[in-house]
Amino acid sequence: MTSDDLPSLRAGLPANSVVAERLEAIYPELSQALRTFADYVLKYPMKVAGLSINDTVDITGVSVASANRFARKLGFDGYAEFRAELLRGMAPAIEPVERLRRKLSEESTTPDVVAASLMEDIANLQGSLGNLDPERAEQAVDMIVNARRIFVLGFDNAAGLALVLTHRLQAIGCDARTVESGAGSLSVARHLSGLGPEDLVISIAFPRYLRDTVSMTRFAHQHDIPMLVVTDSQTSPIAKLGKVVVYAHARRSFSSTSDAAVLAVLEALAAGVANKKPGAANAAQRFADMGFYWFAYPEEEEKAATRKVSKPDRKDVP
Repeated sequence: MTSDDLPSLRAGLPANSVVAERLEAIYPELSQALRTFADYVLKYPMKVAGLSINDTVDITGVSVASANRFARKLGFDGYAEFRAELLRGMAPAIEPVERLRRKLSEESTTPDVVAASLMEDIANLQGSLGNLDPERAEQAVDMIVNARRIFVLGFDNAAGLALVLTHRLQAIGCDARTVESGAGSLSVARHLSGLGPEDLVISIAFPRYLRDTVSMTRFAHQHDIPMLVVTDSQTSPIAKLGKVVVYAHARRSFSSTSDAAVLAVLEALAAGVANKKPGAANAAQRFADMGFYWFAYPEEEEKAATRKVSKPDRKDVP
């Protein structure tokens, strides 16, 4: 079993799950009955975590003895220990839903919820600032400044964050690209295949970590492309793949991740690059000069809105 098989093998399991990693190692050796059970675990891990052994074997059609043998094959003392570890591995996916359920059960007023959300983002920003490693920040900015070409990698919510960072970097003279709208892993692989040691990939991933992001980050790492990772903790599945890792506090009660907190960290990196990159000010001025036609100014728009349309002279009307 090679790392290329990882996305299909791990199916619904989190990328850094203990069960997924152990299952990857032993999957080729499993008997047909154990492989049937393994396939169900891979496809419906959350359901298996919530069912008893009897309910699970009824669904999969294997015996209780086979389910216990499967657990021991993974290195657990028995099925109960396997199920507990499976549940622990699913916690990152389950926790945001549970937090939201708890918040909704408190019957808070809408203004309370809005205020709490803003306060949560403020706390995230304070946490990111308090844990800022000056040396790591300097290294991250240097990687961006010195890169020949930059590819910003992010899917789903992170795709929007990647797009903002890409625009910021382009405006100050960086040759930056990101995932096109609607593009998948194959399109990303096409971009990455043209990069080398003088280039840079900036990978963005937060709970819930997306398998495409993890697999494409690993792909770039395996091809020796320098990697700057922006994520939430050392346990992130892409943290160990980065030459430099920038951590952002992004916990949120009403969703899995605070995009506002992550965006603030990305904006801060872009500001650091603008401060250090030679010619950044000139690049920004060129962009402003060329984009002037498309910029809207409030006073001009107000005049246009109130300007009366001149009526044709009646004698000119046939």
